[in-house]
Amino acid sequence: MSTRSVQKTGRTRTLTPRQTQAFNGLVQQRAMQFDTLGAFLGLSRSRTYAVVAELRTAGLVGAPMCLGGGANWVVPTRRGVTRYFGRSLPEWTPSFLWSVRGRAAVETRVTLGAVTADVWTSERELLVSSSLQGAYPYDARMLATSNPFALHAGADFVEPVWAVKVDVTRDSTAGPLAEMLDRLVVQAEADGCNTVLWVCTGARRPETVRTAAARIRSDLAFAAATPAELAGRPRGLRIVGRTAKGA
Repeated sequence: MSTRSVQKTGRTRTLTPRQTQAFNGLVQQRAMQFDTLGAFLGLSRSRTYAVVAELRTAGLVGAPMCLGGGANWVVPTRRGVTRYFGRSLPEWTPSFLWSVRGRAAVETRVTLGAVTADVWTSERELLVSSSLQGAYPYDARMLATSNPFALHAGADFVEPVWAVKVDVTRDSTAGPLAEMLDRLVVQAEADGCNTVLWVCTGARRPETVRTAAARIRSDLAFAAATPAELAGRPRGLRIVGRTAKGA
């Protein structure tokens, strides 16, 4: 199955470029906290609040939502989501359990420099454009950007297309990891990805994931790192030797 493109109708002349960036990012990520939204936009706290207020006046986001500790969340309205996708979708509000993954995904996106809608196709968009049910196997399909990472080094393709997986699970046992990898690889290959970036924000360590990935028969290149390693901006991340299908 190949991923169909999603019509991103949130880009409109009635919004300023900054409002458009904020609106697109919020719908893609489902919701963001004020601090991560500010980092995503590269704006101060006061300016971030002003942009959100403008979007709220336009009816594209709702009132700030408190969800556990930390900064309040900004959630697009159903009207806003409909405007972005060009069709109505069911109502959705963030839960406390989702918030851990949601925040980690935004932080990873900001670290990778994928702050425009064109280079980052979120799990929400991937779900909308597919027939899959439940959670998507990975968090985003990311095109090559000007970020400093050289994940494609040593691989036999020109332009990297990454399947970005943000692993927040506290379960570090091998069984669930193998199942997650198998499902991710199948879907990422169908979606036209050629590289997997597995970001370990939970209990699993990159070396554990790399060992498990090396056993998977796939044409995908593979890298794993912690958020600290990504933030450290290494020249390149270790690529696991691929075992091609049929080998």
